[in-house]
Amino acid sequence: MSEAKIEKAKSISLVVLFLSTILLLCFFWGHISLDSFKFQKQADAEDIPDISYMIKPNQIIVNFGADNYTIVSSGNTDVWCTGTEEGCMVKAIEKFGNAENILVEEIPYEKYQEVMTFRSILAEFTYDIPIVDFFLNFKIKKPSSYDVIETITSIGYSEGSKNNLFIYDGKNNKYYRLVADMDNHDFETLIAAIEGKGYNIYYPASTYLGVENNTLIPLEINTNLSKFPFRLDSYPNQSEKINTIAENFFGGNFDFVREITEDSGTVIYMYSYGKKVLIVNTDGSIEYKEEQIGANMDKGFLESLETAVQYVARHGSWKSLNGAKLTPYLKDVSLNPNKEKGFRFTFGMEVNGSRLFYEEGESIVIDVIDGHVTYYKRNMIDFDQEDLDAIETFSDDTAFSAVNLIAKNYEYIYNIIQASEDSYIADDQASMFEAVGSAVDKMQVGYVRMADKEAKEIYPAWIISINNINIFFDLYNAEPIGHTKK
Repeated sequence: MSEAKIEKAKSISLVVLFLSTILLLCFFWGHISLDSFKFQKQADAEDIPDISYMIKPNQIIVNFGADNYTIVSSGNTDVWCTGTEEGCMVKAIEKFGNAENILVEEIPYEKYQEVMTFRSILAEFTYDIPIVDFFLNFKIKKPSSYDVIETITSIGYSEGSKNNLFIYDGKNNKYYRLVADMDNHDFETLIAAIEGKGYNIYYPASTYLGVENNTLIPLEINTNLSKFPFRLDSYPNQSEKINTIAENFFGGNFDFVREITEDSGTVIYMYSYGKKVLIVNTDGSIEYKEEQIGANMDKGFLESLETAVQYVARHGSWKSLNGAKLTPYLKDVSLNPNKEKGFRFTFGMEVNGSRLFYEEGESIVIDVIDGHVTYYKRNMIDFDQEDLDAIETFSDDTAFSAVNLIAKNYEYIYNIIQASEDSYIADDQASMFEAVGSAVDKMQVGYVRMADKEAKEIYPAWIISINNINIFFDLYNAEPIGHTKK
């Protein structure tokens, strides 16, 4: 061998030795996550949802004038849309942003409320989106004048002021109007299109119940929702499936992973004195915890959300483990969970366009701290998509009247909210009815998974929201079936 080749071989050997030393030091010092070095399941691109479709309004309220409203459900993406489609709110907002010299002015709540009594359309989110991330996510130009607004919680248009857009910043509880020298014909066209297609009629609760409450309640809802059977996403006794799940977190080598099976049937996997823990619960959920890495990456809302979405795709996927189709959406965002710098993202699921509620827990909860996932809980359901499609295809019924549901169950509802807050004090039935009617925040239709571990079916339900409580009723006979804190 020539002297040059010998020297080259020595150099390569030194590099390999150096890298091996660094990896061993990182292993023993614990400053770098082992996730960087193990072979994890790689998610296909089609398995990772586009986050622009996951960030969508909880509801879109359309006012046709004269106290005549409808609410566009979250499952109807045509009105909001995030792609290249014309005739939707995102594209209308984008066109408005292209105007020159947009003025931003803070306005009082009373002015905001007044202008929305006109013919209007309003998209409401359940969390505050940083305004920079909002426009970046939907690929909309953000004029520099918008910088005085920190977050977007709702955004809308009113024909009462045709050259304006209106924004509510929920983080700071401030209302703004954006003024541009243009008429927003696209919003007017969208409102007219919704009106022309036919819709469920909503009126303020005060119209029906004789109380002071502007919450919108539907007059009548036609629906095809029916109960359907489901299975748990995983069972602790399914050894092969559980090992596959664990490999996604610990890699294929279990030499340093301790496995504990509790009397209840719960299986616990533990690595490095509890620095990484995976729990497979008997209710079908899995829970993973990992100590926070010291590096401060300081990721923002959108980057952290992307990290969370990709992590789920690699650790269980966004479908059920057997492939049942569920449509994820971003349900809630909490800032700095457990006083650590980052975000807690809660993801809900839609089944054939209808939201799935849980009496206990959530579908997916994940913490991204300093750009790194430190907590992940997955509690999905599994079902046969063909069976569900067949059930809904042959179902067509009218839901129990929303107003009559309240009249039938006001005492039951009152007892729940009174137990939660002592401020509800009623001396008689009339006072109870008034307290309940005044407190209703929202009424909607969806599916509900009950907390009962023996339950084998998902139920169609009315969901009444009051303060931080969701109360569930059978969709067709209005019988109470449970409640939970949101």
